[in-house]
Amino acid sequence: MKFPGLIPIAVFSVLTFVAPAGATGHQVYVNYGSGANAIPWWAHPTLTSMRCQMLYDRSYISYAGTVTEFMLEKTDATSATFTNVKFYLCHTPLSQLTASFQGNYGGNTPTLVASFANYQVPAVGGPYPIPMAQTFDYNNVDNLLLEISWEASELTNAMCRLKTGSVAGHRCFAWDYRALIGSVDVIAYNAFIDFDKYPAVAASSFGRVRALFR
Repeated sequence: MKFPGLIPIAVFSVLTFVAPAGATGHQVYVNYGSGANAIPWWAHPTLTSMRCQMLYDRSYISYAGTVTEFMLEKTDATSATFTNVKFYLCHTPLSQLTASFQGNYGGNTPTLVASFANYQVPAVGGPYPIPMAQTFDYNNVDNLLLEISWEASELTNAMCRLKTGSVAGHRCFAWDYRALIGSVDVIAYNAFIDFDKYPAVAASSFGRVRALFR
């Protein structure tokens, strides 16, 4: 017998997990501007590898909790593939980055939140998630550092531009994934940061839950 207006049980079972008892969740949008920059995702034939640090100000985040999803913001749907890709998050007391990659940790130990033998920047415009395998507990006392490195690219000259603004000392980068010293400039990257005790059911993660039922 059919009952008009009732939701099929499989769909209902997914929706019941959206806000379980005691669930907490919070999303922050760090918006530095509406510019565009292809670093670190520039698959250039002569640029063999990359190390890039991005600084996020505590005043823009203003929330303490467990980071379960970190999303950068693309300006278009360009895609490219990179090898030996690593993503780190780290607290730092610095308000501006220096040329020293190690010094920019400010005495803290970075957390490897994702690592891939091969990683494809998704062919989407707008926010896209770093596929985090490890969460990160942010203290809302220090600033936050995101570090991305890759060892090789597909060499197609594809430029996956990210949305950026201009803030002094917010990027340090080098065209060498093993570099100890980099160049510091005013590029600051936009980001969506999700804090959620139940990452599989965060609003921004619902698409991944839904994909399980396709």
